[in-house]
Amino acid sequence: MTMPIPPMKTLRTFTVVAQTLSFSKAAKRLNLTQSAISKQISHLEELMGCSLFERSGGRVELTEAGRRYLPSVVEALENLQHATSTVMQSSETKSHVEISVPPSLASMWLIPRLTAFRAQNPNIELTVKASVTSDAQNLYQSDIAIHCLPLSTQEEDAELLIREKLRLVIHPDQMSQDVMEITDLLSLPSISHITRPQIWNQFWHHHAVAPTGPIYGTGFEHFYMALEAVRYQQGMALIPGFLVRDYLKQGVVINPLSLRFDSPYGYFLFSHGYKRRLGPVKQVIDWFKQEIIRPIS
Repeated sequence: MTMPIPPMKTLRTFTVVAQTLSFSKAAKRLNLTQSAISKQISHLEELMGCSLFERSGGRVELTEAGRRYLPSVVEALENLQHATSTVMQSSETKSHVEISVPPSLASMWLIPRLTAFRAQNPNIELTVKASVTSDAQNLYQSDIAIHCLPLSTQEEDAELLIREKLRLVIHPDQMSQDVMEITDLLSLPSISHITRPQIWNQFWHHHAVAPTGPIYGTGFEHFYMALEAVRYQQGMALIPGFLVRDYLKQGVVINPLSLRFDSPYGYFLFSHGYKRRLGPVKQVIDWFKQEIIRPIS
């Protein structure tokens, strides 16, 4: 059996009584009644199985056991205070938050914004891990995890950050003629997304187009791969608007006819309730929510 450990407040009372050698002075210093002080010391002595103080009228003196016990208690309390202060100061200066996000979100959206994030949140140090949709069974990876899942997701605590609004993008130099209507694009290869094999059929159906013998380019697993293929003029791709936002603003790619398609997917945030209440985790979540919904201009 492990030995019982006295309550912290009782040990603190013991040290103050030992320093003042007076229950009444200890009571004033600790803002307690003299009766409360006496009860705490009596309970401590009962737990220890020996007397710690000799009481003679209004005088209090440490017993031999009390004198042996006092240095160890003082040292233990000082060590605990030092450890607590060290951790608190460390938490105030730099907190570590681990986030798990899809590879495309990390490379196309998060990394370009990390400098601005650090400037706004100098007390937080991020660690970024890549997750893929197949990892969805482990929804609470890291302190914060973001997964691209069907909008019908009913997981407890799943918070929808943003719906997936796909935009058709192409390299500006691959436009050999002015595009007046959507059918003018049918001669270009459609870059496939191998985890969403029906995405182009859904896109054409949404825009009431029935292409005959569409041309499909190389298939890729992630949106950041499809974007690279577009940049190398290998065809057109469907990429979430918030991921391709910066590339559109910079003119790296264009969105002819402002074509878009709202897919049945969305980006969901997962974080355990107790972690959400931690200041640094809440800061990161609030930042994500603010940045991810900024409109494309």
